[in-house]
Amino acid sequence: MTSHPNRGWRSRWVVAGAEARHGPSGLVVRFRPAADAPGAHDGEAVNTAEVSAALVERHGLTAAARMLARLMREAGDAYRERS
Repeated sequence: MTSHPNRGWRSRWVVAGAEARHGPSGLVVRFRPAADAPGAHDGEAVNTAEVSAALVERHGLTAAARMLARLMREAGDAYRERS
């Protein structure tokens, strides 16, 4: 079995109601029903500025952008799986 750097990502997310929260980074994503796709949801990060600044400071601009995109994708996956 190979070791993957993001193994166990699901355990880092807490989903409660219409919100998904990432423990290590503190990113909070709120979901609401999508207006243009019945049954789908749109997610919006409520603290993007703070989390982005922390990621840039720690990992640099390019890596932070990729990490934020990955976190948003994970938030959607975690929310979909647990709701």
